[in-house]
Amino acid sequence: MAYNVVHIDSVINLGPAYFFDANLWLKILKPPINLSRRDEKYLSFVERFKKDPNQPKIIITAFLLSEVINRYLHDVSYKRFCQKQKQDSPPKSYYKQVYRVSKDYKNDYINICDDIDSFSSIFILVSDDLGGKIGLAQILQSPMLSLDFNDQYYYLQAKTNGYPIVTDDGDFYVEDVQILTYNQTLIERVKSAIEIKRP
Repeated sequence: MAYNVVHIDSVINLGPAYFFDANLWLKILKPPINLSRRDEKYLSFVERFKKDPNQPKIIITAFLLSEVINRYLHDVSYKRFCQKQKQDSPPKSYYKQVYRVSKDYKNDYINICDDIDSFSSIFILVSDDLGGKIGLAQILQSPMLSLDFNDQYYYLQAKTNGYPIVTDDGDFYVEDVQILTYNQTLIERVKSAIEIKRP
């Protein structure tokens, strides 16, 4: 088992397929108004997919699509809706009883789906592999406590299918899968682990 964390700037030639985690998809679909250097690096990496003559693809699964859409609606659109409604501390029921039945929700849902679809030339929808290449025992009997459930599932998919993972998540400290990142904390963590293993 080995760590393989690569600084995103060092990727010269793109391979055939990459798995982007949900956090990056949110940055790609709705970039912050004031882009940080990290944001710029990830967005320019995505732009390379559009220009590369070998037509590399970004892998999307139904599970990832669900997480991206739900997180966008909860974490971005709903917060904006609450601000618009001057609801600083809405009750738990507010999301379903007020936001979900509003015109804003309908528009937000349609917009995020349209935004995802606008990238359809550079992504490919693949099977989630649960019950096929990935068995339930891999997820439930040996949980990776360093990752949340979704990230563990993405890790298993990437490992099973040979996809590199592109992430800015400093917790994505895993072995046997290539990780591409601009997250210096993650890069330094791997360097430290390698130095400790040396005699």
